[in-house]
Parts: sequence; C-alpha cells; structure tokens
Amino acid sequence: MIMTMKMLKHLKRDKIGQTSVEVILLIGSILVIAIICGTYIYRINSQINDSFNQTLDKGRLYLLNKLN
Repeated sequence: MIMTMKMLKHLKRDKIGQTSVEVILLIGSILVIAIICGTYIYRINSQINDSFNQTLDKGRLYLLNKLN
C-alpha cells in the first residue's frame, strides 16, 4: 500500500487518534491471522513428517528382513 503525500498530511491533522487506532488494530489482526495460520501449517507439517518417517522405518525394516 503506497501512501501519498496527501494521505500523510491527513494523518498529521488527525487530532483524535482514530487513524492510529485503526492502524494498530489492522497490524494486530494481521499478526493474529499469521500466528493462527503458522500454527496450522506447523501441525500439518508435523503430521506429514511423522507419516514419512513411519513409512521410511517400515521400508528399512522390510529391506533388512529381506537380507536375512
């Protein structure tokens, strides 16, 4: 989002702090969304990694049993 000089001048004239509150709420909501999405991605990644490791272990045991 590119801020023009006109928008910056408007922010300077804001006496009641409405713009500051809106910016703080916007940044806060973005952080909350990022944390929630990061948590879900981490959980999905862990499940995929566990499944892959289990498959790898089964394959390794299968090959070791074939050699005996």
